[in-house]
Amino acid sequence: MEMKSLAEMTGGSIVMSDSFQNAVFRKSFAKLFERDENGQLKLGTAATLTVLNSKTFRVSGIIGFCTSCKTKGANVSDTVVGVGGTNMWKLGGIDKESTYAFFFEIVNTVTNPGPIPIYIQFVTRYLHSSGHFRQRVTTVKRMMATGDELRPVADSFDQEAAAALVARQAVYRTMTGEESIDVLRSLDRMLIKLVARFGDYRHNDPSTFRLPKQFQLYPQFMYHLRRSQYMQTFGESPDESCYYRDMLLKETTGNSLLMIQPALLQYTVEVPEAAAVLLEMDSMRQNVVLLYDSFFHVLIWHGEVIAKWRDARYQDKPEYANVKLLLETPIEDAEQIINERYPVPKFIICDQGDETGQERIIKNRVIPSTQAITSNLGADYNNEDVTLKVFTNQLYRLAIQSNS
Repeated sequence: MEMKSLAEMTGGSIVMSDSFQNAVFRKSFAKLFERDENGQLKLGTAATLTVLNSKTFRVSGIIGFCTSCKTKGANVSDTVVGVGGTNMWKLGGIDKESTYAFFFEIVNTVTNPGPIPIYIQFVTRYLHSSGHFRQRVTTVKRMMATGDELRPVADSFDQEAAAALVARQAVYRTMTGEESIDVLRSLDRMLIKLVARFGDYRHNDPSTFRLPKQFQLYPQFMYHLRRSQYMQTFGESPDESCYYRDMLLKETTGNSLLMIQPALLQYTVEVPEAAAVLLEMDSMRQNVVLLYDSFFHVLIWHGEVIAKWRDARYQDKPEYANVKLLLETPIEDAEQIINERYPVPKFIICDQGDETGQERIIKNRVIPSTQAITSNLGADYNNEDVTLKVFTNQLYRLAIQSNS
């Protein structure tokens, strides 16, 4: 925790491990120095990033591992988000997964009817491991809606990128002194305002509330963010909280969404291939194997029935080849995930009712489900959170009230 600014200001790497001999550290350290087909390191150093953009808006700041170059320009906003007050930043070390969140402020209101084109240019300069400086210029063109025209905004809304951006900003605010409860209230207000603006419903009838397909997953992402380790730090050490938050500030959109809403894959005797299932209590059934991926942990969970078959060595009998396949397939998929990820996640295998306590990792993130509550399926999994359905119903009700 005391050394976090070293990585944040230099684009460095962070690995959380209890010893240098731990497999997580050793494999991560080796992966950091992997070379490409030309024998060059897969990273750059001494990197800088400059932003140029149209006059209709200004850059407010960046959230990621960087420091300000304090370079003022006409496109620099007085409103600061993250590391602002400049249009150029020192990134230090970068690799193919380095990701930065930019925030802009609209300053010139356009009265022209219809969307107008805007341009953003990212100029990245870095020292390649071959010893030569390289410069990459990326130019992006987007259409900006004018006035109260919402259709272009709705059609181009990227809910996954939006969730990653909002999560980064929320985590950055908690890291710079704001209380988590205040950040949560701000997230709630923002979410209510968004769905009220783009939702379709009959007056005073929440049951008719509908969101466009481009927005349908966004409330779900916010639900999981509210109950994640980024907003709820109870039971975690300061070092763990610092590590989790720092990783969210630098990872890609896909990896950020894994941190917010872990993936859960199911394997059964009938269907031994991976099938995505809901991150809910009723997915933890006695006759399935689950593969849980939260970016930091890759965990294989065996239901009670599957664990008994394994302990009875059914997988060693030729007539039970399907049981052997059921036990081996999740391990192969987990190994593939681990081999492709940096830092290397912690790999865990546990059973339903595991006395080692490792099962708590998955139980802490599954959400309540109506089926589990009504059928006692989730009787062993105590959770005080409301279900996702209750959350969204309340959200729609508040959204309708805000427009009344």
